[in-house]
Amino acid sequence: METEPTVDIPPTWRTLTGDDLPAVAALATRCLAVDGGLPLVSDASFLARRFAADGGVARGAVDPSGTLIAAGALRPQETHGVRAAVATGLVDPAHRRRGLGAALLDWALDPALVGAERVTVETEALTDGARTLFAARGLEQTFAEDVLRFDLAGAEPPPVDLPAGLTVQTWSAELAGRFFAVYQAAFRERPGFPDWTAQQWLEWTTDDEDFQPEWTLLVTDPTGADLGFVTAGRGWIVQVGVRPEARGRRLGGALVVAALRRMRSAGSTEALLDVNVDNPAGALYRRLGFTDLGRRARFETRR
Repeated sequence: METEPTVDIPPTWRTLTGDDLPAVAALATRCLAVDGGLPLVSDASFLARRFAADGGVARGAVDPSGTLIAAGALRPQETHGVRAAVATGLVDPAHRRRGLGAALLDWALDPALVGAERVTVETEALTDGARTLFAARGLEQTFAEDVLRFDLAGAEPPPVDLPAGLTVQTWSAELAGRFFAVYQAAFRERPGFPDWTAQQWLEWTTDDEDFQPEWTLLVTDPTGADLGFVTAGRGWIVQVGVRPEARGRRLGGALVVAALRRMRSAGSTEALLDVNVDNPAGALYRRLGFTDLGRRARFETRR
């Protein structure tokens, strides 16, 4: 008896709402398992800021069983007085190469959707297929960073200690201004430095509910000069900075290790960090034992 040929039934496209967030989270989890990348991609609050944003729109494709197999979102964002929008999308690994990603991207690049003059496309796990698709639509990469992980459950931090004579101090409100001064000295020459005020940086650092002051450290030499710092959150190394004149003494690596040891002692099983692909510190983190989870990136239409 002959077998009936398989019929590829096209998915059904529809508008997504906040009620669809559990289905989006399930889709994001399937993508994360194959693509790697930022683990937060399947977090409910993370997805809500993208797929249920004020003034935003979202679209999805469901298969005949009703399973969400592709989802895209566009949210407005004003930048320097320009009405812009940020797009993101997910395609189930089992349903790729069917044109779903291209359909989502073409939909998102329509500036009339949210009245945007420019659209930025973001991805939390840059794949070869996504890179090829973005290039075919005339998009160019404007940002990329690698997501790295240290397995605190499976390995102790390496034996990298601060040079003798240096003092480590833990974050406190009294030391906040000194942390900010080192931050400015360490980062002001880097491209894209935001030039925040002390208040802006302190709010960005401490207002996060995951901020961990006991893992946030400042290193000082015997003269009282502050040389470097590390800030940390629950499960994250957030920032590491060393004054230019103090570099070359392994302070950055020693600060990261000091924070990792405190995390491990507190029962943390992993530590994540992001590092720009152009930042030479990425090689340091990998030597310390961090491994790659994936690459985040942003793309824009060529001007």
